[in-house]
Amino acid sequence: MATASVKNSFVPDLEAATERARETNDRLTEVGRKVTTAYLDGIEKYAQSFADFERKLGKQSNVEAVAGMLDTHAQLTEEVVKAGVSAARELITA
Repeated sequence: MATASVKNSFVPDLEAATERARETNDRLTEVGRKVTTAYLDGIEKYAQSFADFERKLGKQSNVEAVAGMLDTHAQLTEEVVKAGVSAARELITA
């Protein structure tokens, strides 16, 4: 009888261990989502500042073709980044 109680004290509680692992996984997933969201916000801000810089350069240019090219490239940059970031945001919320 004494051996049975000693033997049972060494058997781990698998349900409790599974629940702790699940909770830890959930916390890590949430932290990962927050970090990824912050990263995507940073990418958006960087792309926007880059596009703003291109537009500013275009306005200062005396050549209409160069100004148009810079404005078009700025718009393309914004749209590509917007699409990529939007797709990434959908993936992290899934």
